[in-house]
Amino acid sequence: MRKLLNNPWFVTAMALLAVALMWSSLRTSDGNSSISAAGDPAETAVDPNTSEQPLPSGEMPTASSQDALKKLIIPKQSRDPFASRNVQPAATVETVEQPDLLDSVHLTGIWSQNGATLLLLNNRVTQVGDTIGRITIESADPDGVWLTHWKGRDFLTVGKIFVLRTPVRRASTP
Repeated sequence: MRKLLNNPWFVTAMALLAVALMWSSLRTSDGNSSISAAGDPAETAVDPNTSEQPLPSGEMPTASSQDALKKLIIPKQSRDPFASRNVQPAATVETVEQPDLLDSVHLTGIWSQNGATLLLLNNRVTQVGDTIGRITIESADPDGVWLTHWKGRDFLTVGKIFVLRTPVRRASTP
């Protein structure tokens, strides 16, 4: 088969055969073409509901493309994925409860020099007195950090993570 496809005479004959088959499928048995021109007066129907009347020469007056698009009817069962659909929004809207608020602090390192202490919390350089969310840094020593928050205070050592969970106020149900 590969030898046949490499032969230009064979490929030319196959292409001509394909063209002949396509041409014969488009022709009807009586010799007329099954493809008609868009402006054939024999196939042009006049809608009695419209005010457009054919001209004396038998041609229809030309309408603008905007008018033609307005008259175009799109079937309701169209399979076009880009066609606009009149979708009604859902009547009931479900309310989702908000999750609890979380504040997390990861102490990576402590640097003390000349009386100043710097902390590496959540990949940011901080110092005593700074706040992260609802957590305040109370004091720091070489072993860790004291954190104050609405629940009290906690000690966080180097390399550990502290998570403060604050429940969201729930609406009272009657």
